[in-house]
Amino acid sequence: MSRTRREKERAQKLWAERRELIRFGYGKLAEAIVRQARAHYQRALQAWQQGNLSEAETVLRQALELNPDAPDPLIALGRLLVEVGRAEEAIGVLSKACELDAENPEAHFLFGQALEAAQRWRRARDAYERAMRLQPSAELAEQLRERLTALEQRLAAEPTAALSEEVAAELEEALHWARFYLEMGFPRRAREYGLQAHQIAPEHPQVREIMAAIERALSD
Repeated sequence: MSRTRREKERAQKLWAERRELIRFGYGKLAEAIVRQARAHYQRALQAWQQGNLSEAETVLRQALELNPDAPDPLIALGRLLVEVGRAEEAIGVLSKACELDAENPEAHFLFGQALEAAQRWRRARDAYERAMRLQPSAELAEQLRERLTALEQRLAAEPTAALSEEVAAELEEALHWARFYLEMGFPRRAREYGLQAHQIAPEHPQVREIMAAIERALSD
């Protein structure tokens, strides 16, 4: 291998490392902190590959303590939280990841998955459509098309045909928060959102179901 080629490959390797360090705050934070955050991230990925999700989560959070705005640990943590069924936590993490790494289709795809898991169908659709506009890989684009098709079928089957898209979205959000606060043990707070949903669509089966559940919780 010629000296020129070796030097070129070395320069490319150094640039790739520097580019990755930038995503961990290089140029904004002390280099030692940046490298430590990146090391935590890499250790978390290894723990994840070994099936130790608890350790992976712990180490990802350690990386984010060093730099809360590092997109890679945020995206990884969001993916992990979706995987273990903690959709509400994932939504908060991935919402921030989408703000910080707005041109990353994977972040928006994962955000959509978290929203879908929380039954926020229309917001999930918006996230998937955003990801599709960001030139995803062929594999990710196929997954997005599948999720969008499934969501459209679900939304078409809902008893909200008489509502505008905007009002239907408001109903969906009110139902979501009513369920959330009821599950968290705050039935009075849940009732506020339940009443909002009731004002929009009093005969909607999900509205009647959640209101009945809230009233039972309040009477206990």
